[in-house]
Amino acid sequence: MRREQLQATLVDGDPGTSSQIVLSGIGCRSLIGGSWGFASSTDVQDIADIISTSERLAQYKPGTITIPGISPYTLKHKQEGPALQTIEEFFEMAREAHDAIKSLPSIISSNIGVLSIDDQKIVATSDGVSVETFEPRILANITLVAKSGSKMCYYAEVAGGGYRLAILRNQVAETAEKAAKTALLRLKGRNPPSGEGKVLLGGEVVGLVIHEALGHAAEADISGRGSFLSGRLKKKIVSSLVTVRDDATLKGCFGTIEVDDEGVPAENTTLIEKGTFENFLHSRETASQNESDPTGNARAWLYSREPQVRMTNTFLVPGDASFDELLEDVGDGLYVQGNEGGTANPDGSFMIITTLAQRIKKGELRNEFYRGPVVMGDALKILQKIGVVGNEKTFVMTPSMCGKGGSAFVGQGGPAITGELYMGGPS
Repeated sequence: MRREQLQATLVDGDPGTSSQIVLSGIGCRSLIGGSWGFASSTDVQDIADIISTSERLAQYKPGTITIPGISPYTLKHKQEGPALQTIEEFFEMAREAHDAIKSLPSIISSNIGVLSIDDQKIVATSDGVSVETFEPRILANITLVAKSGSKMCYYAEVAGGGYRLAILRNQVAETAEKAAKTALLRLKGRNPPSGEGKVLLGGEVVGLVIHEALGHAAEADISGRGSFLSGRLKKKIVSSLVTVRDDATLKGCFGTIEVDDEGVPAENTTLIEKGTFENFLHSRETASQNESDPTGNARAWLYSREPQVRMTNTFLVPGDASFDELLEDVGDGLYVQGNEGGTANPDGSFMIITTLAQRIKKGELRNEFYRGPVVMGDALKILQKIGVVGNEKTFVMTPSMCGKGGSAFVGQGGPAITGELYMGGPS
């Protein structure tokens, strides 16, 4: 594996810190006598020694691990150039975004950053798999500070995916303007109401709920230790309006891969189909444990890490409802948008810090804004009682970094939906 990473910032229109890092090395995992051994090195010439070490480590203790075989195949992905050619390219784009917001009232500071990561990998297995891939990813982060009198508001927005700067360029100025507008509304907003009520959840919130509360519970290594999805395979668990997929093949998304780090081709895995729980996400090991097929979800952050079950691009599939129909379904409640992080438990309970809420009255948006509430609930109950699912025009896919036992590039998304949630306090 070889990773080239370029990072730079533009702070209030002036170049800030920048760095360029190159990481390269080799890792080997061996399965002998039902036990794994793993070794890695920064010297790719150490192949024979690394293989020997991983085999020796695998023989230290007996185990019961088995893995299914996979059909041999060869793939070589054409390298089309890095996500970001030069830092100068980024500064040109960032200044365009800075110029778009610098004259807005109350915006007193801006920090526009970019992270470009290009991964080259060769995955070879004793099954006869030989795969060479190139994965470019680029992520822009826009952080703004708004101030009015003694009140200050900090807000951040991200954009990016599995592509190059030319595509991101069209998004950054638009994302900066959206971030500035949201920051100003948060600055003027009141503290949100507390208690249970009807809500329209924006796609960013839905994506985080699906990732944190549902997606992790569907990872077979977590479900094996006990999650609310354990023992529910092929059972109807939520509303028929709910279909959830983990799709590693989506073009241009942050979690897109061609092959996982065990040599299994990337897949589009249906987790829930019209309310019925259909599949867990598997590595080769968990697939064997569950008498299932691997789903191409064994992923390692670097050559020096062992792969584990990880999501790719996980999302709720859009429905048919327009935004106006969603508002009408809520009647009186709040339109809750954006996310600033959250947590979830294996039992499906979650807590998410949102960005902004807007009053809905008699099916219409009112000019009343609140700093985003903290929303809490049980994913299973919410998806059982979901009201209406928005169409593709309400769909949002957000690039993110998942931190389960090490980082992973992921996408999380969904359309806007209606339902009931408990909300509490200002974020």
